[in-house]
Amino acid sequence: MDKRKISFILLGIVILFVFPSFISHVGWFITGHVESLVIQNRWDLVLINIFIFLAFLLPLNFRKKINWKSMSIYSAFIISLFVEMYGIPLTIYMTSTVTLPAGTPPTQEVIITLTFFGQTLSMTFWKIVGALISITGMVVVAVGWITLYRYSEENKIVTSGIYNYSRHPQYLGLILIVLGWFIHWPSILTLSMLPILVYFYYNLTIKEEEELLNELENTDEYLKYLEDRPRFI
Repeated sequence: MDKRKISFILLGIVILFVFPSFISHVGWFITGHVESLVIQNRWDLVLINIFIFLAFLLPLNFRKKINWKSMSIYSAFIISLFVEMYGIPLTIYMTSTVTLPAGTPPTQEVIITLTFFGQTLSMTFWKIVGALISITGMVVVAVGWITLYRYSEENKIVTSGIYNYSRHPQYLGLILIVLGWFIHWPSILTLSMLPILVYFYYNLTIKEEEELLNELENTDEYLKYLEDRPRFI
């Protein structure tokens, strides 16, 4: 069994182990128990965060062809997320009267508090996990952009640096960003958009690889690269 299969098996075991805790986190959110941690009408925080996370689309503008539909879905995810987090918590208003079959989810302990632009942010376990995943995604996007900037040459495929481990690290980074924010703040809108966004980015990688194969004169090296390196991770 190769290392990749072993890694996926171990990841599956971890997911099964933590899944009940995450479901409890989602239940705690949708039944309104998160309301004590909600920040409302901080439109300055909404705009700042939207600006920061939409900036991660800028490196993709250097591509010859851009799938604007996938960019729009990411943008819609980010805008709806921060409007709910710091502006108007629509999901909480809509679901606060919901009663789960298992009863009230257990109280989530605030582990650390942070201050961001004069606002205190209370971080529970799953909020911290989501934030760490999003930060990882931000780093992956940044490293992917730096790698392209340093090593890309006209008509040459970049396979070094982070591209030696992932064929599409920047798309992987964007997926990690939205996945982390969904874990941090699992609203109805983010839940509905997350699988759509992942689907579009997956199909976008297939389309880009097919186009590159059609453009290359000698495809042997690139085909070997496709065979030896994972699409994302």
